[in-house]
Amino acid sequence: MPRPAPAARIDARIDERVLGAGTSVRFATLLLLLLAASGSMMLTVVLGLADGDRTGCELAAGADPSDPSWTQSALAVGQAVAYHLCQSAWAPPPPWWQIVGWPFLLTASSVLLFLLLPRWKARASRVVPLAAVDPDGELGTLIAGLAADTGLAPVPRVVVDPAATGSGAVVFGRTGRPVVCLYGGLLVDRHRDPTRLRAVLLHELAHVANRDITLTYATVTLWRVFLALVLLPYLLWEGHVVQGVLADGRMPVLDRPMLLAAFTVALVHLARSDVLRSREVYADLTALRWGADPHGWAGESPQQAAGPRRRVLAPFLAPFLAPLRTHPQWGLRRGALTDPAPLFRTPTAAFFLIGATVMLVDQHLLYYLAPYDLATIGITQAITLLSAALVTSIAGISLWRAVAYAVLTGARVPSGWWAGGWLGAGIAAGTVLTSSGGSGVWLPQRPQLLLLPVAVGMAFGWWIAQCAHLWTRTWRGRTLRPALLLGLGAVVPALGLWLAWWHLMGTLYASGFTARAAGVTQWVYAWFPTAVLGGDPGRVPGVTTVVPLLGSITAIFLIPLALTALWVVPLIAWAVGPAEGRPRWHPGAAGDLVASDRVVPAGGVVPSLRRVLVPGVLGGVLACTAFVGVQAHLHTGQPVPGARGGLYALRYTAGTLLALAGPAGLAALAAAGRTGRFRLVGALIAAQSAVVLGFLGITVLASLDGCAGPLSVLQDSCAWRPAWQLRLFPFLYLLNVALVLSTVLATALSAACALASAALRRIRPARPRRPATRAPDRVARGPRVVAGLLCAVAVGLSGTADASRIPAITFTVDLAASQNSTSQLAAVPGAPVSAATRARQVDAWYRLGGDTVLDQLTARSTQLTAAIRAAQGGSWYSLDRQLRPACEQWERAALYETVWFRVPDRETQADWHAVAVHAGQGGRRCTAALTARDQNALLSGLRELIAAGRCTASVNARIDAVLRADGRKGTVRPPAQGTTCERAG
Repeated sequence: MPRPAPAARIDARIDERVLGAGTSVRFATLLLLLLAASGSMMLTVVLGLADGDRTGCELAAGADPSDPSWTQSALAVGQAVAYHLCQSAWAPPPPWWQIVGWPFLLTASSVLLFLLLPRWKARASRVVPLAAVDPDGELGTLIAGLAADTGLAPVPRVVVDPAATGSGAVVFGRTGRPVVCLYGGLLVDRHRDPTRLRAVLLHELAHVANRDITLTYATVTLWRVFLALVLLPYLLWEGHVVQGVLADGRMPVLDRPMLLAAFTVALVHLARSDVLRSREVYADLTALRWGADPHGWAGESPQQAAGPRRRVLAPFLAPFLAPLRTHPQWGLRRGALTDPAPLFRTPTAAFFLIGATVMLVDQHLLYYLAPYDLATIGITQAITLLSAALVTSIAGISLWRAVAYAVLTGARVPSGWWAGGWLGAGIAAGTVLTSSGGSGVWLPQRPQLLLLPVAVGMAFGWWIAQCAHLWTRTWRGRTLRPALLLGLGAVVPALGLWLAWWHLMGTLYASGFTARAAGVTQWVYAWFPTAVLGGDPGRVPGVTTVVPLLGSITAIFLIPLALTALWVVPLIAWAVGPAEGRPRWHPGAAGDLVASDRVVPAGGVVPSLRRVLVPGVLGGVLACTAFVGVQAHLHTGQPVPGARGGLYALRYTAGTLLALAGPAGLAALAAAGRTGRFRLVGALIAAQSAVVLGFLGITVLASLDGCAGPLSVLQDSCAWRPAWQLRLFPFLYLLNVALVLSTVLATALSAACALASAALRRIRPARPRRPATRAPDRVARGPRVVAGLLCAVAVGLSGTADASRIPAITFTVDLAASQNSTSQLAAVPGAPVSAATRARQVDAWYRLGGDTVLDQLTARSTQLTAAIRAAQGGSWYSLDRQLRPACEQWERAALYETVWFRVPDRETQADWHAVAVHAGQGGRRCTAALTARDQNALLSGLRELIAAGRCTASVNARIDAVLRADGRKGTVRPPAQGTTCERAG
């Protein structure tokens, strides 16, 4: 991994305050992880103690507890309504106060401990006032003078711990009321080593000045309360579960929930240690800036203090033990005093842990909200946006600091893709650990899709590094924080929405989910409605995979705005133009803390703005030209006006997307080859500009369809018809998919250009170039105007696209659609299981609700037989009065297949599906025949309903046979005679 190392030795130090360290954001992430984990882990305990049969609902759905494979998630397809009904009846969620109470108790207890801990540390039996051991006031005068010199007011309260033999000190309390506690050993050695005394005092005062005391002790109290109130009850509950498993004669295994809890505790400890370590290094640097002698922190060398065995093992154990320490090692602290380069590095382990943490936070929050049915698509997007903001703040600040350090020292700017790849690897590992795909095995059915988070993480880190490099070269302000917030804020929506897609659909694809052709056919016809359907879109190659995948991506809200921000923000920096001279945003720019002669001028580093605008404009023109070609091609084979839909509309949309994506890819390739170290952002700007300009031109051409004879596709007469109002021109779908495709193409092509360039450099090494010394090129007014117009049009277009989708966002359950999906999956075989497991599944299906459904169907069959006998020989009025209620009840009974599970036995399920088919068809035919007074149709409908009754009896008989074969009690009602079921299609 490339690390920012100075190209040459510099005498002046780089101020570590060039950007914030991100400690507050890491604490916020730790707090969110603790709250989410406390709610999720205690929910497991609460649900385990609550009365209910959650396992029975899973068995009734066809799950096999002895074989938790990824195929189990497919059993829930088409059974969401049934599972929700079973859970609400047999395993209802606990009262709200039981779930909300644990995070509230954790927070309240932490606040209480935070307030009481300083009082406990400063109790009279442990410490004494400074005046008690400093009668002449010499030490008090020294502390007051140091506080005045450093600008601290008022002077912190100082106490002494006589029992502490170490020559150090500690500060505790909170930022508004700090307490400095001096160790007795420090006072003993104050005359012998006054340099150390002064360095230690300045170090503790630096903690006060850095305002990190509240943060430190809030972290400590949160950790202790989490151990006592969350982890201890959770371990006791897991021990109870293991004891129950042992009592049943089974061997306990390390299941995913236990490992997830252990990993959560490990991440919490690592995050806590990271927060506490960073404050110590920054306090050292602050004290050094105040004039502390670096030798005052000489400390004892661990190699000298340890024995021979530890001295040998120390180099091997240090990389593993360092992240666990709450205080940094003396070697790191001494090194940071001479060269703060380690503070500006991007450690890969930290990025991996960040990625895993974000998945754990999301999983804990989604699991925590699941019992109240709050884990909707909107809530999922909100959670992932919050997680993306935290991970972007931590990883983004680290990358920005590395880039700023490289710019100030003239070193090689880090690419960011290596650190981002480790971030993506952490997300992939978190996906496997949390089983986000909904199964119990450790690897998904398609493990190759776990490389997708790695690729996204690499693009994420690459984009941040290039955006940071661009802004640090062009920013003219006195502080870099506004540019930092703008750059990180631009990538948060894109990462958050991708995480939402990964939770909702990506993990399903990884688990083996495949869209069925029939469902895709209805999906495509819903997009392109027409009275005459010209073929089956499900048979078109690629439609069954590409269309659902694109649809799942574009269905996420705010996608246009998120993707637009990825290129608008770098374009603004590019349009500002490179800054002159040394940067004003460095804290020491006005003094001697920065080696200004080592800063490489921006001229020659930031390419000209024309290099990204010209390919984008030409790509937009080429897109319009390609769309004209698509219109001319479709005009030659267009059907009659009434048949302009179905596959014809699909070809029209596919041709339009190709007309947009092809030129966008060419523009991205051209820009990536001309922008050097800014390949990714340059390719994004060129590709998205081509899409925006091309889409505007295509919209105008589509609105004027019919005015040019050879180009008429949808209309036969000339008139202005806005494209966004045409039913066969999917306006929003085209825009969303074009933006997604152009982003993917630009990223892939820029990566290919970077790899090709690296390979060429290895084959033919470039000649060393002297740093550019010419004045930076100023951006001409024309390109700035074009860039401004592009930004305004892009933001307006994407904002309009998102705003127009707001009224359409609804989440409802369509029983008819669910029934159709269930019918399609009626013959899907489940995974082979043992006879004992099959009997448990069938027993759960029958016991938890199947018996009630069969009782109602049997009663309907008896009522129909009685109604037929009573209506024989009567008039149509008598037939209608006797038969219509029974026919309508049977028609409604067809929905039982939707509201309850499929029978976990294949043969029984075939009969159960036949009940729904006969009931639905017979009920509709019967009521229609009574209305039309059609005797033949009425007899046909009654035969269907009688067949539904026989299939009901067959279901009952098969369930009775399965249960009795396993030694279980069979059904209450005896198997009826004549239970042969005619399985209609």
